[in-house]
Amino acid sequence: MNLENYRMYLIAVRDGMSDEKSRDLQRFVRHCDGFILMVTRTGPIVALDEAKSTLVSSHPLVEFMGPVELNPRGFLARELEGIFAANLGKQVELVEGESALRS
Repeated sequence: MNLENYRMYLIAVRDGMSDEKSRDLQRFVRHCDGFILMVTRTGPIVALDEAKSTLVSSHPLVEFMGPVELNPRGFLARELEGIFAANLGKQVELVEGESALRS
């Protein structure tokens, strides 16, 4: 799986976050071949191909979507990178498993 053109984005959910909105938005991100790195009170932090970022940012549940970069010397940067990597790894395994089943 090639993640070369993927960037991290923070999404703020329109009119506040709820479980239902979170699930709907996460499904849409996955439909756009994106990955959920973490869910916050504001909305998810996702990894998306830059070419599909406009599609996701135009979703009716998205109030704001902006790129995220971690300061490598930041206080919790390594901890967050570990969480993101663990969550991404689980999703990549699922995607690769689904691809193998289709073959």
